[in-house]
Amino acid sequence: MTAAPFSIRPVKAEELKPWLDLANQHRHWQEDVPGFRFEETLRPPAEPTLQLGAWTADGVLAGMAEAALSEDGAPLIDRAQGFIAVAAAHRRQGLGSRLAADVDRFAATAGVRWLETETLERELAASLPLLRKRGFTELERYQTSRQRPAAVNLGGLNERRQRLREGGIETVALPQIDGERTRQELYRCNTAIWRDMPHEAHVEWQDPPFETFTRSIYERPAVLLDSFFVARDGDHIVGLSYLLRRPDGDAEVGDTGVLSSHRRRGIARVLKMLVTRSAAQQGIPMVHTDNRADNAGMLAINRELGFQPGEG
Repeated sequence: MTAAPFSIRPVKAEELKPWLDLANQHRHWQEDVPGFRFEETLRPPAEPTLQLGAWTADGVLAGMAEAALSEDGAPLIDRAQGFIAVAAAHRRQGLGSRLAADVDRFAATAGVRWLETETLERELAASLPLLRKRGFTELERYQTSRQRPAAVNLGGLNERRQRLREGGIETVALPQIDGERTRQELYRCNTAIWRDMPHEAHVEWQDPPFETFTRSIYERPAVLLDSFFVARDGDHIVGLSYLLRRPDGDAEVGDTGVLSSHRRRGIARVLKMLVTRSAAQQGIPMVHTDNRADNAGMLAINRELGFQPGEG
């Protein structure tokens, strides 16, 4: 086949919505224009980023590519994250390879050692030839799950909370205890949980500055603060779980985690039950989450709370 002509250039502000709509068709995490623009404000000053679109001669968006050196305001160490998507009607014309080459050049110019990307299970067979050609090897797999919060039986929640309270653990909605000390505690707890989550040996990052982290929680357009719950041992936050709004009206679990010093006490289960109850009360039709496929503990909690496995 003769390759079709495509114009590849940086995406313009007025083109962000169709650009994000195309990307959202090919990844689990969803993003809208306000969320994307906010995320860009969290990046360290002068951090280079790549946001490319590919258009046909008659102006149809055929593909997109992006790459960055930070995530949620946390600078990556010796790594870049990249992603490409090509509309089905424009595949097998060399566009994916062209966009991948642009992402490669971005990473090479940044001088990083590792370039990471992701693909959905349903597209793995089609993606593998390009991934292998460019030297990618599989690092890890994640399991997605979906829950209808209104259908979940939350009987026993009050009893579980009471047992935790008797053991010195209070579970509470974040807005009820907001303040400077709470925000400092949230930062300390959340960054420790990130560090303690299973990840590959080469995966390293710098924790975001406190001010950047605080903005990512309290100012991010997608964060549903009324569905943000924490566990406290005295004045110290030891666990958290919260939701993010998705562009389609559903919600996504942001993080759920408990400090290693406080695990195996049922804290994560109670926090997720509180989040589920809040989602049901707010009329959220579906809650999405994803976990490493080898995280048996969290996957088991998800199943107990009505999460049905989706694709990887």
